[in-house]
Amino acid sequence: MPLAPRHAPTPAFTLRQLAAVSGVSQMTVSRALNGRGRIAADTRARIAALAAQHGYRPDPEVAKLMYHLRTRRTRRFQSLVVGLTTRRPDDRETYFQSLATGARDQFKSRGYEFDILQVTADGKGPAGLGRILRTRGVEGILLLPQKQPVDLSGLLNWSEFTAVAASASATVPGAHRVTPDHFANALLLCRSLAAAGSTRIGLVIDADHDRRTSFGFSSAATWHGLNEARHFVPPLVTWGDSTVALRTWFERERPDAIITNEFSSAQSCARILRRSLTGAVRFVVTSRTGPNKSEIAGIDERPSSIGAAAADLLSNMLERRSRHEAAAQTSTLLAGRWVE
Repeated sequence: MPLAPRHAPTPAFTLRQLAAVSGVSQMTVSRALNGRGRIAADTRARIAALAAQHGYRPDPEVAKLMYHLRTRRTRRFQSLVVGLTTRRPDDRETYFQSLATGARDQFKSRGYEFDILQVTADGKGPAGLGRILRTRGVEGILLLPQKQPVDLSGLLNWSEFTAVAASASATVPGAHRVTPDHFANALLLCRSLAAAGSTRIGLVIDADHDRRTSFGFSSAATWHGLNEARHFVPPLVTWGDSTVALRTWFERERPDAIITNEFSSAQSCARILRRSLTGAVRFVVTSRTGPNKSEIAGIDERPSSIGAAAADLLSNMLERRSRHEAAAQTSTLLAGRWVE
């Protein structure tokens, strides 16, 4: 039986053809469909409608090539991105400095300058901050770790800027976030301790710190205790002076491992309980940073990688001309690693 003749596939509608029927240049078509450039809204809508009508689809290989060519060009000037924080720009806190350095290096590789601007503890900035930033050509804002949780919603008209948060301590409705995966990190801590022989694992955490990290640590410790541990030790969430509460909890629960958020907190707990950091009760931390990090096991939250990932996200948004949208918030969580 003879085979039916094959019909050649219909050639794809090209960018050049779409430009011809639209009556504009190929560059205008490309910018209209990719959301780049200053194109009138009605022109953008007309081009999109014609693309749909003729079945035009961009070639992803061509798009990748054009992106490669764009990123290889040397910039005539460096655009400025500003990091906002309630900390001093020269604050030597290790996590903050490591994250800021990771962000600065990544911005530099993408062709952006990066300055850090301090705001007050209540989230207020200098008068006319928005005008100042616009005058300096600032479109992108990176929300850095703050000294304490702070609501920055009223600081700026955020619809005029593109914002990414590299910490859960700064609240701006709709800002995209890149943060440590606190739940996964705490669960990794518990499992690593259990694998090393600990059977009664307890978490001691300040209430403000637990809230600032979206309750990831207390949730993970509770989940592990109820589902995987041999014995469940309820987390101790403290408020203010925790001396009495800590001693009562320790006598009642008899933990053989105690998780705190950082080295100084572990030292404080050990001192109150009259224990050694390297004794029968093991102390570990959820954030292994600072000059004493080699003295204690815990999680390396990789703050430099978090800063770099946040800077990369913000750079991509700036190049796509994305603006702040309160309803379009996304979260990127970076896993840490256990360090013995």
